[in-house]
Amino acid sequence: MEYIMNDVLSGAIVPVLLGVTHEASETAHRMYRRHGVISHVFCDRIPLASRLSLCMKFHRIPQTAGEQLLLQALADFADQLGNGDLILYLIPCNEHYTKLVWDHVDELERRFVIADRAEMDRVWFGATDAPLEEVTA
Repeated sequence: MEYIMNDVLSGAIVPVLLGVTHEASETAHRMYRRHGVISHVFCDRIPLASRLSLCMKFHRIPQTAGEQLLLQALADFADQLGNGDLILYLIPCNEHYTKLVWDHVDELERRFVIADRAEMDRVWFGATDAPLEEVTA
């Protein structure tokens, strides 16, 4: 995963999206347009249309591998970026990943800021964007 470090600059936030959905794609594009950051998407498949996206890096974790492999991949990703200048902002982008996050919230909160329900509603239902500073405060 050495290539990851080339795309992550020291700064405020690294969006980490769980699931490959329309909402995840829209969120990644919005984060890139508004803040110039690349989103890291952990998913079980990479859609052909999204493979060339400049605002998303995909990390494929087969769903058949189970949730422990995904949790380990997230932990490894966070540890590799273990820079105090970064906020790893975790946004589950469908109900399956939302349940997984809340089932493992204690473990994930050690490394990530987890989107609250209001932010997930903004992602899923396209409500008006709040300034990123409000989201991370």
